[in-house]
Formats: sequence, structure tokens, C-alpha cells
Amino acid sequence: MADTQRDRQSGATADVLKIIIGVDYGTTFTGVSFVTSDKTNVDDIDVIRTWPGDGGPVEGNWKTPTVIAYGSENNNEGRNRWGYEVRRGMEACSWTKLLLDTSAETAEFDDPSLREATGSALFHLPPGKDAQMVCQDFLVEVYRFVVNNLRMRMTPEVFKRTPMECYLTIPAIWTDKARSATLEAAKAAGFGSRKIDSIYMIPEPEAAAIAALRKDLRPGSVNAVNAGDNLLVVDCGGGTVDITSYTVRKTLPTIEFDEICVGVGGKCGSTYIDRKFLQLMAVRFGKSFEKVPPKRRGPGSQFMASFERVKQSFGTSGRNAFEADRFDIHPIDMLGTFNTKQYDEDEATVFLTKQDMMDLFNPAVKEIVGLVSRQVRYASDIRGKKINLVVLVGGFGNSDYLKKALDKWCARNGKIKCIRPDFCQSAVVRGAAIRGLEGTTPTVLICRRHYGISYGRPFRSGIDDQKNAYFHWGEKHCKGWMKWIVSKGIELTTSTFEQSRLERTWSLRDSFAIGLELYSCTLDSPPERIEDPSVVQIGKVRMDFTNVDMSKFDKRPGPHGTEYRLKFKICMEFRSDEGVLKCFCLSQGQKIGVTTIDFTESSG
Repeated sequence: MADTQRDRQSGATADVLKIIIGVDYGTTFTGVSFVTSDKTNVDDIDVIRTWPGDGGPVEGNWKTPTVIAYGSENNNEGRNRWGYEVRRGMEACSWTKLLLDTSAETAEFDDPSLREATGSALFHLPPGKDAQMVCQDFLVEVYRFVVNNLRMRMTPEVFKRTPMECYLTIPAIWTDKARSATLEAAKAAGFGSRKIDSIYMIPEPEAAAIAALRKDLRPGSVNAVNAGDNLLVVDCGGGTVDITSYTVRKTLPTIEFDEICVGVGGKCGSTYIDRKFLQLMAVRFGKSFEKVPPKRRGPGSQFMASFERVKQSFGTSGRNAFEADRFDIHPIDMLGTFNTKQYDEDEATVFLTKQDMMDLFNPAVKEIVGLVSRQVRYASDIRGKKINLVVLVGGFGNSDYLKKALDKWCARNGKIKCIRPDFCQSAVVRGAAIRGLEGTTPTVLICRRHYGISYGRPFRSGIDDQKNAYFHWGEKHCKGWMKWIVSKGIELTTSTFEQSRLERTWSLRDSFAIGLELYSCTLDSPPERIEDPSVVQIGKVRMDFTNVDMSKFDKRPGPHGTEYRLKFKICMEFRSDEGVLKCFCLSQGQKIGVTTIDFTESSG
């Protein structure tokens, strides 16, 4: 936990003024909040509403589109354009965040068309750039804009000497590799780059819960919660949906809450509807639509911006909304012969019916309701907790069509109350700033995966496969057995770390750097052997024993000189300040060497 958080939670007052930044880097839109540490009210948190560019806001004034157009791909304009600066017809990169996590772990609730779309024009990446690089380049623009904004508000001199803490939000369903990639992209973009600055990560539903509990559900409010209440946060964004459950421990004088059980989620956010829409256009208009350049019909185009406005208004009551019989999306110039009820060539406008819109929405809504149902069941069956409140947040959470579907489900299942906080699209970025301002964090989190290593145990003749045999310290062993150091579903507090005893044979001819593969599994009951397809390598733990006194370990003569029997413990820390999985080594009760984790492509 950061020093500032420790100070505030212990009642101390921080002497150093800090700038606290919340960054909600989303698949479709990105938001930023900020506040200075001398403020005492969450209402003092500012959310940036004015963004560069002359493009009309699609999601109110709270966020900017997560899109970047490289100058090198747009007639060498001289510089990159981003957000609302990206104009119609530009070659641009959108939805790139989804490419940071290609894991199959949450595939049950993923948009089934997502994997087919990956690598297509929908997920354009410039030559020589991978997803992390594009995300970094976009965040560079965000960082520059935020810094310039703060300099003008505070004066350059004050900003130069004022530390800045950045709280970056991430999907709770993200794999460890995706978390690391997001953090590294943000660091490379500039966040936390000054010596006086720091950067942390916070799961999106956790940030949303903090915002709701501190404002919309606070004591005295219309929807106030009490100690013992159990709430479900449904964070529906553009790319991902996260469902997490919490139980409220107390509300006064400060909020305390715990996570109830393993959260669920999937890549079935509002871009699911976009992809269904593009599929409908391809089926309905065939080659006439497919011949339109991707930059004029894909993410970031004026055509899709028009659909976004229709999508966000669908489901509201009143004329020209849910009660409307026709929805106009434009411009899209296509050549061919068309049904005039579906396309107006003169106006370059596509017409959709109410049934068309329902058909586009229903698959995503069905997946979200399914996730909610599963989490409510988990909370009851595994923890004996009855959910009595559902809190809907996120950009897609602003959809009245989705809200009405959840209202119906809640009414049928125990009369659960479903609320949508004011400005629900900015709940996540507000919660991120509150985390930094007050240090509010769940007392207990639930581990979402099993974590472990592969090891060898004494060989059993006639039972174990000879191909897995090897010798260690003169004894025959069988490799490939899994030692699960951390179990899915265990409670993780701020002081929790798990450990496992290990041995290695080391000689003077060996490198002081030792590597150890790290694995995970999302099944409720993990397998015993590494060959099982549910066992996923997530990275390699690298231990540097350069300055370790080897004479403290047992030794013996070996074929290449003295051999040492290294005995140590590998320890895993899940609630680090930065918000990523970390490891360290212990030997004879002391922390030894330098330990890091390299996350690998094989985790995707």
C-alpha cells in the first residue's frame, strides 16, 4: 500500500501536496479525473470534460474516443491525431486494448466473433507496431494533454515540484500478462516517469464500487447501504464486462468492504453490438458494403460514430428512441441496387428497424444477464451471501435497454434492487481518484486463479513415464507434477503472500540467474500434471543470486566442481502497490537475491 494510503488510513495527515490522477483507459473511450491531496471531499474530484479536436462528443463530455491515427499512415500529416482529432476518412487504430489480452480463460462469455475479427481491419495495427505499442502511443497523447492541463491550472513551477500519483484502471478479468502490458504501456507513455511520481493499478469494478459506496450509496443517500448488505457491481464497458460482488462491513466513520467470491466477466461489451452491426451490413449489402474502405466503415469512422449515437439512445422512452420505427445511420457511400427501405443512396444513409436494433442488442444483453446470474449464484452457493443490490456502471451501463433487461431479471430473482448511479460512465475514473485520495480499498480480495510451478518428485517404477525421468542429488525423479502454491478462491489481504519450498543444484560454472516457469489455471479443481491443457504458462520468475553467499548451503563434489544444494522459498505477493503479481525469494528467513517476473506470450 502506498505511503499516502497508509497515512490516511491511520489518521495521519500527509505533509506533501500531491496530484492524484485517475485514468480509465477503455476499449472505446478514455477518461481522466484529478484532485489534489489537500482536498477532503470526493465532490472536489474533477473529471476532464473538454478534449482536443473538433469531433462531436459521442459519450457526453466525459471521455475521449480511444482511437489514434498515425501521421505516417495519413499522408504524413506531420503528427499523430487522437481522440476527437481523428477525422472522417483517416486510417486509424481502434479497439486496440482488446488485443492486450488474447487469453481464452474467459472465452465462455466472450463475443464469439471477437477471435475472427482479431487481425482483421477492425483491429488495425500499423506495420512494425504491436498492440502494446499502439496503446502506449495513445497514452502518450493522453499524458501530454493531462500534463499541459495541470501546468496551466497550477503554473509550470508548481507542477514541476508537485508529485503525481496515477491510478490506472484495468479490467478485473485481465490476465497477469495483460495487466503487466497495460502497466508497461502507461509507464512508457510517461505516467509515473518523473522521480517524484508513481503509478498504481486498480480493477475497474473495484474502482466503481468505491465511487458508488462513497457517493450514491453513502449513509443518508436515497440508496444508502448498511453493514451486512451485499452488492453486485456490473461494469459494462466498450470491450469488457466485469461482474464482482462485495459485502459491506461498515459504513461509518469510513467505508469498509470485502470481495465475496471469484468474479466473472467476458469480452462482451458494447463493441459486441458494433461487430454484430458490421456483420449485418455485410450480409444485407454484400460486396457493396465490403468495397467501402475500412476507414470509412470501421471503428472510428463517421459511419460508426453515427451508429454509436443511435446505439446509446436505443431503449430510452419517448419519440425517436425505443418507440421509433426507424433508425438512420450515415454517411456510407455504396454502389449497387438497394431496397429503399434499407438504404437511401442520395443521402448515403442506412435504415434499421426496431427489430434490427433488438437483434443487435440481445446477444450482448443475454451474455451480461448470464454473468449476473452466475455471480449471484456463486455468492449464494459458495459464500452464503444473498445479493440485495446490483450497481450498473460503465459506458455501456448507460444503455436504458440494458438497464431494463437487468431490472426485469432482478425483479424475477428475489426482488433485487438495481440502480444506476448518476454519471455511471465516469464512476470508474472517479473511484480511481478516490482510491488515491482516501486509500479506500477492499479489506479482502478473492484470488481468481490457481498459481503454481512444475516440480519433480521421486520416480515410481512401472507407474511414471520414463521420458519424464531425471536425477537430482543422486536420486531419480519424475518431472511435470504441478505444485499449486495459491488456490483459486482464497482470501487475499494486504499482508497475504503464499510460498513454496524449492531446491536447485548449482555449481560455479552455472549462471547466477535462475529461471522458474510460473503457471495458472482457472478450473475450480486444478490438474496434477502439467500436460493438462488447462495449465497455462503465464511467465518466468527470474531469480538473480549474484550477491548471495553460497557457502551457507550444503555442498558436495560434482563432475564439474563443487555443487551447492540451494534451498529457498519462492513467495508470491498478490496485492502489491503497483497492482501486478510479484515474487521474491526467502532463504534461512532472509530475503535473498533479486526476483522479477517476465510475462510471456504463451499466457495468451
